[in-house]
Amino acid sequence: MAKPYETVIVVDAMIPDESIASEFDAIGKLIETQGKMVKLDRWGKRKLAYPIRKRTHGEYAVFYYESESGGLSSELDKRLRINENILRWLTVADNPIGVPADKLPEAEGGPAPEANERPERGGRDRDRDDRDDRGDRGDRRPRRGDD
Repeated sequence: MAKPYETVIVVDAMIPDESIASEFDAIGKLIETQGKMVKLDRWGKRKLAYPIRKRTHGEYAVFYYESESGGLSSELDKRLRINENILRWLTVADNPIGVPADKLPEAEGGPAPEANERPERGGRDRDRDDRDDRGDRGDRRPRRGDD
């Protein structure tokens, strides 16, 4: 069974547009040799959040593909590492633990957790009435100047 993967790639935007297109074509051909290309989503040129190798802009693209084994992602990683035009990349396996889509909590009718919802826990919100109680540690010694 083929596993779905996503690879986000940032190419140096300072190289010519033809070179950027050939970089993306070469990556697509590599994916086709060992897997099945599903979709290529080009995001275009964008400003980087921070300079990478003294570059401030990059051309972004996301490759969606399927592969039988992890061999394709390791080969892709090796090729991207030696390519000087590639600034950054990230490969993610979709649904890596193999949970079928019908078994996800949203599919069972249960409410999906809100993105900004945090679990209850102790911390700043707890009652602080016990601050002066030091238990078996005894009283605090006086601070300097509090003689």
